[in-house]
Amino acid sequence: MSVPASFSTPADPSPNAAAGSAAAVRNTSGSGRGPAWVRRIFESDSAEPDLDHVRRIGARFLGLGFIGYPVVSVAAIASSGSVTASWWIPLSIVLSVGPGILLVVGSFRRGTSWLRPLALGTWAGYLLAIALWFPAWTGSTLTDPEDVAQWMIAFCGMPSMVLMLVHAPLGVISLVVSCVAAHVSQQWGRFGGLTSDLPFEIMWSVVFTAVFLAVVLVATRTGRHLDETREETYRTAANVAAASAREVEKARFDAIVHDRVIASLLAVEPGTPDHRLAAQARSALDELVRVPSPGDAEIVSRAETLRRIRSAATDLSERFEVQVLGASTASDNSRDVESDRVGYPVDVVEAVVEAMSEALRNVLRHAGPDADCAVIVQLTADALSMAVVDNGTGFDPDSVGPGRVGIAVSIHGRMSRLRGGHTVLRSRPGRGTTVQIGWERP
Repeated sequence: MSVPASFSTPADPSPNAAAGSAAAVRNTSGSGRGPAWVRRIFESDSAEPDLDHVRRIGARFLGLGFIGYPVVSVAAIASSGSVTASWWIPLSIVLSVGPGILLVVGSFRRGTSWLRPLALGTWAGYLLAIALWFPAWTGSTLTDPEDVAQWMIAFCGMPSMVLMLVHAPLGVISLVVSCVAAHVSQQWGRFGGLTSDLPFEIMWSVVFTAVFLAVVLVATRTGRHLDETREETYRTAANVAAASAREVEKARFDAIVHDRVIASLLAVEPGTPDHRLAAQARSALDELVRVPSPGDAEIVSRAETLRRIRSAATDLSERFEVQVLGASTASDNSRDVESDRVGYPVDVVEAVVEAMSEALRNVLRHAGPDADCAVIVQLTADALSMAVVDNGTGFDPDSVGPGRVGIAVSIHGRMSRLRGGHTVLRSRPGRGTTVQIGWERP
């Protein structure tokens, strides 16, 4: 039988541009990441949830604030030293810088179990420094109204922001307590006692700092919300994947039942049992109980692919002829060896062979006893294509009802589930049928 003019070989696809683009993106992004020590300062390289990430980054920057305040408060520290004993200034700086260093160092650790006790220690250190101001106070007052008697009043909200990272109510309480203690000591150092302006000064500090506490609160709640959203996304994705897997497995079972089980039952005839039918029945049972696994993603050589195609055609009927386009002659050994290096994914080979088998079964059932049939195969490096051609009775494809799952499920459906798979069916009453089955490497 000659090859019909309608059968055309798929052209070799061009190289995968997407893979090149992805590699370019990786190279571009990798070149701008910078040294590892820089990333550790400005990023978190931990795989912790988003809430922990927000807490660590917040602790890192607040710790830098504790370290930086003495640097930018040299004038305030000097004016405070004029009304306190000499030992208080260095002690107060240590109680400020020490917790800041611990916060920065701790922020590079995974997790945040260290943050709660360190936040409490930061607040305790701040309160201790202010409490020690009273015994360190010399009893003199400031002469310049622009000077400060308590330089730590400038960051009375810092310990509260650290506590806000781990416990919001305690952060609010610490803000009020710290503001009261700082402003009381400030007024004693400036005026030698408390004035009527004290409540307004405390209120101003609380309201002003509360804005920053609100920012910290929003950041932590956003991190917690992202964690909850991620968990919900994972659950949804798992449910969708499970449903998709069930649909794929159901389609696989439908195809096996139609192609193997029903075909084996319809082939049973009175008389001497056919050994090929017994082997076909055993193969159907094996396929039904087989569980697909990642190990199935192997490569089938060109020679093995042709062997499977010929074996499947012969198992159905020895009168089916398999022709291979572009097959090398016996003398062209180097070309034959080179072609055998071509391989195809096993799921592609199985799908193509099963679709071909269904097309051949349809020939046996519907084409007529005198119909000739040939399978024309072409295998290239990036494509596997074939045509099942018969000169039988033919039919009108538009008249096939939806209940006929042989074509819809076993041929079209099976190949459409493959990335790069496609089928074309052409038939006319009295003019035979051609089923084109093809796959192109994505």
